[in-house]
Amino acid sequence: MKIFVSYTTRDRNITKEFLLKLYDELSEFETVYIDLIHNDSENKQKRVFDELESAEQVLLIETESVYDSDWVKIELESAKRLKKDIIKIPYNELIEFLKAEKSQWLTMYIKNRRNSNKSKAFG
Repeated sequence: MKIFVSYTTRDRNITKEFLLKLYDELSEFETVYIDLIHNDSENKQKRVFDELESAEQVLLIETESVYDSDWVKIELESAKRLKKDIIKIPYNELIEFLKAEKSQWLTMYIKNRRNSNKSKAFG
């Protein structure tokens, strides 16, 4: 499964260190794309859209300013148009779970949500 992480760095609590910890937590999944960590492309905007298009799920980190970000708005609109599963997780909840070493909470949450959506589609 491929996950695209959407966030804004307008809120200073979303740092590269935080995103690396999140990436480590999600490392069980086949592919996780976090722009600040992975985008070394010449055409950075194209890379974002390519990664979003190939993702199965979008993980939105909800912070105070996330919905004020033009880029996040574009990513969410694109995800909806592409019919991607969007998982919204408030930063305050996420940070608590990431404090524990490899808590696996987020991994299990995403897997359970994925299985739940499959059941609805076939049920």
